[in-house]
Amino acid sequence: MVERSIAHAGRACIACITCIALASRAAVAQATPPSRAGAAERVIVAASATGPITLDGRIDEPAWAHADVAGDFVQQYPTPDAAPTQRTEARVLYDHDALYVAMRMFDSHPDSIAATLARRDYTGYSDWAQVVIDSYHDRRTAFRFAVNPAGVRKDVFEFDDTDEDVGWDAVWEAAAHIDSLGWTAELRIPLSQLRYGASSGEQTWGIEFIRDIARRDERDNWAPIPADFSAFVSRFGALRGLSGMGGARRVELQPYTLARVARAPGSPADPFWSRNALSGGVGADLKYGITSNLTLTATINPDFGQVEADPSKVNLSAFELFLDERRPFFTEGSDIFGFPIALDWTLRNNYFGDDRPFYSRRVGRAPEGKVPDDAAFRDVPEATTILGAAKLSGKTRDGWSVGVLDAASARETARWSDGSAVRRREVEPFGNVVVARLIKDFRAGKSAVGGIFTALNRHIDAPSLDFLSRAAYTAGLDLRHRFDRSYEAAAAFLASHVAGDTAAIARLQCSSAHYFQRPDARNFRYDPTRTSLDGVEAHARLSKYAGAWRWGIVGHAITPGFDANDAGFTRAADWLMQVDWIGYEHLAPGRHVRSWNLYANQRSGWSTGGEHLSTVVSLSGAVELNDLWGGDAGFDQELPALSTSVLRGGPAMRLPSLTMAWADLHSDARRPLSLQLSTSAWREAESSGRGWSVSPTFTLRPSSRVELTVGPALNRNEDAWQYVATPTAAGAPRYIFGRIAQTTASLTTRVDYTFTPRLSLQLYGAPFVSAGRFSRFRMVTDPRARRFADRFHTFGAGELSRDAATRRWAADLDGNGAPDLSFADPDFSIRQFRSNAVLRWEYRPGSTLYLVWTQSRDSTDALGAFHPAHDAAALLAAKATNVVTAKISVYF
Repeated sequence: MVERSIAHAGRACIACITCIALASRAAVAQATPPSRAGAAERVIVAASATGPITLDGRIDEPAWAHADVAGDFVQQYPTPDAAPTQRTEARVLYDHDALYVAMRMFDSHPDSIAATLARRDYTGYSDWAQVVIDSYHDRRTAFRFAVNPAGVRKDVFEFDDTDEDVGWDAVWEAAAHIDSLGWTAELRIPLSQLRYGASSGEQTWGIEFIRDIARRDERDNWAPIPADFSAFVSRFGALRGLSGMGGARRVELQPYTLARVARAPGSPADPFWSRNALSGGVGADLKYGITSNLTLTATINPDFGQVEADPSKVNLSAFELFLDERRPFFTEGSDIFGFPIALDWTLRNNYFGDDRPFYSRRVGRAPEGKVPDDAAFRDVPEATTILGAAKLSGKTRDGWSVGVLDAASARETARWSDGSAVRRREVEPFGNVVVARLIKDFRAGKSAVGGIFTALNRHIDAPSLDFLSRAAYTAGLDLRHRFDRSYEAAAAFLASHVAGDTAAIARLQCSSAHYFQRPDARNFRYDPTRTSLDGVEAHARLSKYAGAWRWGIVGHAITPGFDANDAGFTRAADWLMQVDWIGYEHLAPGRHVRSWNLYANQRSGWSTGGEHLSTVVSLSGAVELNDLWGGDAGFDQELPALSTSVLRGGPAMRLPSLTMAWADLHSDARRPLSLQLSTSAWREAESSGRGWSVSPTFTLRPSSRVELTVGPALNRNEDAWQYVATPTAAGAPRYIFGRIAQTTASLTTRVDYTFTPRLSLQLYGAPFVSAGRFSRFRMVTDPRARRFADRFHTFGAGELSRDAATRRWAADLDGNGAPDLSFADPDFSIRQFRSNAVLRWEYRPGSTLYLVWTQSRDSTDALGAFHPAHDAAALLAAKATNVVTAKISVYF
């Protein structure tokens, strides 16, 4: 069996092959030739704002005329180090409350300025004026503020020199104005939104000014960045002249109130159902500047009703799906809680790029307790209530980064009816998560040593919840060191400890992350009397990240008992992995080609018991033309290897070789209509399994205030050995597989309509259908046989029978006419529709009104065949759940 969907496999393949290529392409976007590397640091002096600044986008106040001018910009792209096609100037003023930035973007063709009207943090086609401020002056972190000619704002937190957090939001103001000379922008950035060390003397901050000219896909920088290594914040210029920066008073309060009505299908006989369920709530967010560097952020009874729903997926693998965090409290400042233990490479039946000691989706997740399966009616909470959360974060001037997070979740109770009475059962205990992170920078941020600690404690009183661990801890150390301007070494170590009742640790040992019950395991055994589980994870790498030629060597180890899944994410333990890669980057634009690269890598994995789990070789390349068409392509060749998870607790089984190819294409995004196309295909010659996927995305901008995105996707998966069940026959487990013919289709549609930069309407809709039909059922007989056919016994027509009433298959193994084992019919048809409409009005800076309408429809049956017309009709016929929410927050 190949435990993956084609869509996931294509994404994982792209991640494993091109993660370095994409990072290098980002470096190209910041590139200037080596001749600039030794250039003197750019300096601009901030002037005191001697009079009031009217934020209207016009630079006509007298104070601007006396301010220092930052000019002499250079291109980042398309032609590194060349003179810009249009001139740009920037100025800086300050007072005791705020920093003011003015930028004049000269343009010989003002009618061609791209002034797209969009929602805040828009990343599409538009001109932009940006200022990025390294107020810590640590050459590692910075705050980016951008405005486009229509007055649309964007803010980003930069960290680790080249990484960024687009979920960070600050309370600031900006305005822009188009005139006959081009356009101008004024930004007012309150000092309370920045982090810096208090001082009565003069301070020096890092600063960068950036201009984007959309019609040319041109980016111009004030402070050049060398092309021979990947860098951003570390190459900023200097902002001087700031004096008397004693630290702004930072107390921000944002209470909210909401009203919600939900209308869901149900039965009048259901004691828990109401045709119109009304609810409301109040809560608040608080930010308090303990010092000018450290900020306490707290939330009480948070609500995330305006957050877009997770996309629909069908998971046929043994492993948990990783879901991106979308909730603002957890996305903002998440960089400091990151830990570099993840390995962003794919090995057969596993993807390690999501492993981490802290996974914020664990906070407020769905309760894990259950009610009886035969309950006539039930009322189970969809999510655990977050009572409150707080985090302390910041960075000192001497290079210490500090992050502490604490979140408490409520005890949850479910209700159900057995037809005669309403009963209650606790389905989630009170829980508390603590995360602490500490990092010390050295050598102006080129080296660092850090540590992390996480703790989850549950107060379990109900015997029905003894299957949950009572305590889970991780502790780790990490370090990195850059040699000159080309090489970097990094290492990380993480230890875990999980404790609980024997039922909890037994469940953990048998989970898909461990499978301690494997009968052929060489280096561990299942122990039902254990009350704790311990393990370690380690990671080391050496890489050359600069120059035309780039390479890296990576080693990774996870012991069988390591588990961070209570507060973090661990897909699978018991791995030893080795990765090496090499690539070439061509950065100089030619007559037709703007840039291109070529990368090759090899990766192998073993269990700690010495079982060979994977060997993969890959080749990939990317090219971008001068007309901004481009694409990526590559292939993976996976060699035969063992899998210790495919039998889901059974012995290791040999996997056939697999070949996978993929290609992406994108058109010129400057056009009103643009296209992105992703395709992939795979084949197992030995098993005759195959599959393919195609996913085009069309983006249409009919006007400067409307953007429509339509993304259909179609996947076909014909897997010859998809896991079905593990029934028992003659006292022994039997592992049943089948050939699946699965088709998955979806249509993700987004419409963004912007009335003003502060008032927008977003529509999202995503119908999803996945149907799978099984045939040629087979039973594992010799899991390590060299030939694929010898690993299974394929059931003949006389050996299997199906009971239509119970929808179960029965197998007669000894030919005596009596069934020896049975399993449920695995055919499925899943149909879902998720949509929401969000009207967002920022009626004053930091204060927002949301009107949200969400709708969901679900339909399932055992048809197993993909019939578009029938599936669409079934989805439309499904009764909808509608939820309307009005939420208003006020910023003080």
